Amino acid sequence: MRYFVHVDGRRIEVRREGDELRVDGVPIEVDLAPGIGAPVRSFRVGGRSLRVLPERDAQGGWTLEIDGVPHKVEVLDRAQDSARAAKKAAGGSSGPSPLKAPMPGLVVRVEVAPGDVVQAGQGVVIVEAMKMENELKAPVAGRVTVIKVKEGTTVERGQVLVEFAEVEAGA
Repeated sequence: MRYFVHVDGRRIEVRREGDELRVDGVPIEVDLAPGIGAPVRSFRVGGRSLRVLPERDAQGGWTLEIDGVPHKVEVLDRAQDSARAAKKAAGGSSGPSPLKAPMPGLVVRVEVAPGDVVQAGQGVVIVEAMKMENELKAPVAGRVTVIKVKEGTTVERGQVLVEFAEVEAGA
């Protein structure tokens, strides 16, 4: 099996053949401890133990919290990865995904402004849904380019709230 894993904007090829795992062509020893009712998983990668908390994000990808640090992760098969490369070559956006509302609700607070640089997992917008406040977090590190909502805005599931651009090196 061959996959392309995009972690915080970095592309990594992962191949699994039987019990062997290769990351960018390098064999890696990985042991997965079985979960016992909790979503936290324990991995041993190359002799190093990692605690991983997987969580589905609003864009349908994953956020993996590895030893307390959140990382935006997408796992693509060969066709999906090729489609992404073709879109980028045609001038389509390949930058950070926008923050979308995971549920209908009311924007209570916007915690960023255009131009702000945010880290993956940083709170960006607070949406109230079903009498609960939900902090929506930046899917990846980036610069806020457009805020499409303001306090008091009613939003629908899947509506784009905030758009991001990649942060230039040295910024």
